[in-house]
Amino acid sequence: MSPYLCHEVLDVGCDQRHLENFVGGRYVGVDIGGKPDVVADLEWGLPFGDHSFDCVVGFDVLEHIDDLHVLFDEMCRVSREHVIIGLPNAYEWRFRVMMLLGRNVSGKYGLPPDRPADRHRWIFSLRDAVRFIAERGGRNGYQLAAEIVGYYRYRNRLAKLGTQIGAMMGRRGMNLFAYHYCAVLRRDSTV
Repeated sequence: MSPYLCHEVLDVGCDQRHLENFVGGRYVGVDIGGKPDVVADLEWGLPFGDHSFDCVVGFDVLEHIDDLHVLFDEMCRVSREHVIIGLPNAYEWRFRVMMLLGRNVSGKYGLPPDRPADRHRWIFSLRDAVRFIAERGGRNGYQLAAEIVGYYRYRNRLAKLGTQIGAMMGRRGMNLFAYHYCAVLRRDSTV
C-alpha cells in the first residue's frame, strides 16, 4: 500500500470509487456522478474545510473541468500533507497519429452531434502538465515529492520498441512517448 494512502484520503472525481481498495484509512469520494460519498459539482470547488484530509487525490479529473486552476487550488487547500495528481498526455505519439488519420481517439474529444456525458475540456502536452503542477503547486505551498511517468504497453513490436526508446530518453522523450503523468506534491513545511 502506498504510504500516501494510509490515513484520511479524499478522492476527487472518484467516479466508481476504484481507489477505495488501495486506501488503508478513511476514504471519501467526491464527484458529480458515479458512486461518491459526497455529490458535488467540482466546477464550484470542494465542500470541505481547509486541511480536512491527509492526502487529496485526483486521477484524470482536471482535464474534465472548465476551470482546472480553481479545482487544483481547492485540492491543495483541503489537503494537510499530500496532493496526488494524474494527467493524461494527449501529445503521445499514438494520439497524434490517430488524430492525423482522422480517427476518433476516444469519446472524450471531438464534436459529436449530441452532448456527451463526459469529455476532456483541456488538451495539453506532458511538458505542460509537468510545468503546471510544479508552478501551481509552488504557489499553493507544495513542492514536488515524486513523479511517475507511465508508458503504454504496446503489443506491436515496432510500437513497443519506440516506446522503450522514448522511456530511455528520459525527460527528452516523455512528451512524445509517455501516456500518463502522475505527480506527488508535499506541503512545503518552510512556508
